[in-house]
Amino acid sequence: MSMMQRHNKASAGVRVRVELFGMARLVCGCPALELQLHDDTTLADVARALAIACPALRGVALTTEGTGLLESYTVNLNGHTFVTETGVHLQPGDTLLLFSSQAGG
Repeated sequence: MSMMQRHNKASAGVRVRVELFGMARLVCGCPALELQLHDDTTLADVARALAIACPALRGVALTTEGTGLLESYTVNLNGHTFVTETGVHLQPGDTLLLFSSQAGG
């Protein structure tokens, strides 16, 4: 494997599943998306990738610029950890959950 191939493989990141809930699921028209993200990712990284994968999320779950989440939305990693601006470490096979933080129960 050449040096360039090793670099590209190392910078490719990880593929994760993003499960959508509520209005995010309705506007996307699907229950989940697959995203390629850096293994050390931030909330802004997730938002930008979501905006590319499903532009309809802008103004619904994401800011209109697609650079962050609306205040009423949150992203959780595997049901255990909330993704923040300081970041989270992703592993292959991880699942991110995008849902309204104002959901009642």
